[in-house]
Amino acid sequence: MTAAAPGGPCTDSHAHLSMIPARAGRAALEGVLAAYDAAWEAAAGVPGRAPRVVDPGTRADDLPERVRALGRRPWLRFSAGIWPGPEALRLPEPHIAALEAAASSPDCAAIGEGGLDYHWMHGSREAQRLLFEAQIDLARRLGKPLIVHSRDAHGDTVETLRSARPGIPVVIHCFGYDAAAARDYLDLGCFVSFAGNLTYPAARNLREACALVPRDRLLLETDSPYMAPVPERGKPCTPLLVGHTYAFAAELRGEDAGDLARAVTENTVRIFFGPQ
Repeated sequence: MTAAAPGGPCTDSHAHLSMIPARAGRAALEGVLAAYDAAWEAAAGVPGRAPRVVDPGTRADDLPERVRALGRRPWLRFSAGIWPGPEALRLPEPHIAALEAAASSPDCAAIGEGGLDYHWMHGSREAQRLLFEAQIDLARRLGKPLIVHSRDAHGDTVETLRSARPGIPVVIHCFGYDAAAARDYLDLGCFVSFAGNLTYPAARNLREACALVPRDRLLLETDSPYMAPVPERGKPCTPLLVGHTYAFAAELRGEDAGDLARAVTENTVRIFFGPQ
C-alpha cells in the first residue's frame, strides 16, 4: 500500500508529546506544537474539523509537569494514569492516591494509560490487575474515559473490563492483537486505536483487525515518540507522521483518507473533548 499521506496534521489519539525531546530533540516538539496551533487557527470557522492530540499519562504525578511543558491548547487534551511499571506495582497505594488527586484536576480529560503488560512483566498478574481495576473504578466514579494499555494480556484485559462494567468510553490503545480480539473489545463497546505498526509488513493480524472495526469506533495514533509508521520506520516518531497511518488505513479499508481523518477526529472529539 503506497497511498500518499493526507496533507497537514491529522488527529493523533495517543502521543506522549513530552517524551519527544529526549528522542528527537526540542525542535521536533516545537515543530509539532506550531503545526497543530496553525491547523487549529486555519480551521477556526469549522473547529470540528481541526486535528486534535491526546497526551496520555504514565505516572500518577506527571500531569502537572506535562501541562507546564506543553501548555493548555484548544486542540490538546491530557489524561492521568499509571502504566504498570515496577515502582507502581511494588507499592501501589501512594500511586493510586496521587492519581486520585491528579484526576480531579480540570486538566485531566481521561484516565490512563493503565492496564496489563505481560511482555515486560514488571509485577505479578494479580498486582497488575489490582492496579488496573483501581483505574477503571476511578474513571467510572469520575465519568471520564479510560485509556487501556494491553500487551500480551488480551484474555485478562477482556475479563477485567467485562467484570468491571465501567460504563464509560474505553479506548484500547495501540491495539496489538488479531481480528477475534478486536471483536471481543467491540462487543464490550470499546474504541480500538491503531498505531504506526499497522503499516509494518509483518502486521497482517493488525490489518485484518483494522479492516473490521466500524468507522465510529476507530481511532488512529502514533504512541509518539515510538513506532514511526512506514516509510519513516526506525526514526523518532511525532504526531506529524500519523498521516502515513491514515493513508495506509484508508487504503486498507477502501475509504477516502480525508473522510477517514474526519471520522477519527469526530470520534476523538466525542470521547475526549466533549460538546463543541
